[in-house]
Amino acid sequence: VRDVQTLTSRGVREVTLLGQNVNSYLSECGINFAHLLRILAEDTSIERIRYTTSHPKDFNQELVDISQKYRSKICDYIHLPAQSGNTEVLSRMNRNYSREEYFDKAKMVRAGIPGVALSTDLIVGFPGETEAQFQDTMSLIHEMQYENVYAFMYSPRPFTKAARFTDQVEEKDKSRRLQELLAAQRIIAFDLAAAYEGKTLQVLVEEYSADTG
Repeated sequence: VRDVQTLTSRGVREVTLLGQNVNSYLSECGINFAHLLRILAEDTSIERIRYTTSHPKDFNQELVDISQKYRSKICDYIHLPAQSGNTEVLSRMNRNYSREEYFDKAKMVRAGIPGVALSTDLIVGFPGETEAQFQDTMSLIHEMQYENVYAFMYSPRPFTKAARFTDQVEEKDKSRRLQELLAAQRIIAFDLAAAYEGKTLQVLVEEYSADTG
């Protein structure tokens, strides 16, 4: 809170709260992430608050309610990484939630914050991923209608359990799956962006250009 107050005194108008699982935050005095957002919204003059990256396991109704109540300051944008649309692949990734549980969290978010924009992270070609399991990820993006998707081909990292799996997916299949996913997402994102045409929205002007006005 002191950091944000110091920043706003210097003219900063937007802050981003960063964490590997940012919504798992718990302070030494017992303040959780939802409470932190509420305090920043109420007790500082910051105009816009973003946060990333959320983990589905710790996204709860309290966080949804506070995001809705203070949406004049907290961005109507939530990054909710899925990583895969298939439950078996999620289990191998040690994500600790199923496809259905992820959907339930996303539905809770959209019901509590109408009009919220969602983005996600996805990995294609995780060891052992079959073509049918990849199609589960494709169906995920169509059902979820994400504004943005950060998608990557799986690549082995040293000393990880997945790097030792013997059923690695061939590079050509990983590349094809990634291109298929990105092509589908471009269409989804375009259609979502087109819905803003003709609308008047409140924006935060971050800088003024003396050259262009």
